Amino acid sequence: EPRKGKPISRSCLSLIVLSMMSGSALAQEAAATKGPVPSVSPQSAATARIEVVFVLDTTGSMSGLIEGAKQKIWSIANAMATAKPRPNIRIGLVGYRDRGDEYVTTLTPMTDDLDAVYADLMKFSAGGGGDTPESVNQALHEAYTKFDWTPNSGEGRNTLRLIYLVGDAPPHMDYQDDVKFEDTCRDAIKNGITINSIQCGTISETTPIWKQIAAKTDRSEERRVGKECRSRW
Repeated sequence: EPRKGKPISRSCLSLIVLSMMSGSALAQEAAATKGPVPSVSPQSAATARIEVVFVLDTTGSMSGLIEGAKQKIWSIANAMATAKPRPNIRIGLVGYRDRGDEYVTTLTPMTDDLDAVYADLMKFSAGGGGDTPESVNQALHEAYTKFDWTPNSGEGRNTLRLIYLVGDAPPHMDYQDDVKFEDTCRDAIKNGITINSIQCGTISETTPIWKQIAAKTDRSEERRVGKECRSRW
């Protein structure tokens, strides 16, 4: 039985688009859980397929927020994996910092081995950074381009594809060789991938960008649910 984890900081603003799963167990993502969830067998997942990549800011400014953020991520993963009927789910991770840090991005490939994903998630710690903006653009672009997403064609059109961006600081917009988040959002929605954002902390410059990122991949039939979720503090 899942145990309750440490609740996400009250200063975290959830900007979650529930996408194609509204009305299902995915709506229970706010119930924080701790620990691995059972891996999903293909035989039990004929009715639903989910692919999700969580993109987490691991810079020093997240030092007081990262444990709550990891638990928030896992509560969302747990709600998806335990939906009824049980879906076939694959999860990947991107941890990101900034240029000049120990790493800019570190990736866990998308897999249905949820125990392995949980282990990698729990290894993330906060460090590096320096200035306020971080390599959000690169992290988001790699979440879209460096994972083996099911093609958005044929039976793949029945796969729910999601990216969750979780962090406290806005992107560096001065890196000339970056693919900017606007371009990544545009390409992602063309290929059936919805990008959701969860802001941690109280950096005011982050809020409008996180809202913009979530809104750019918001489909018209999801806007009613999305607006409701984005207004939650």
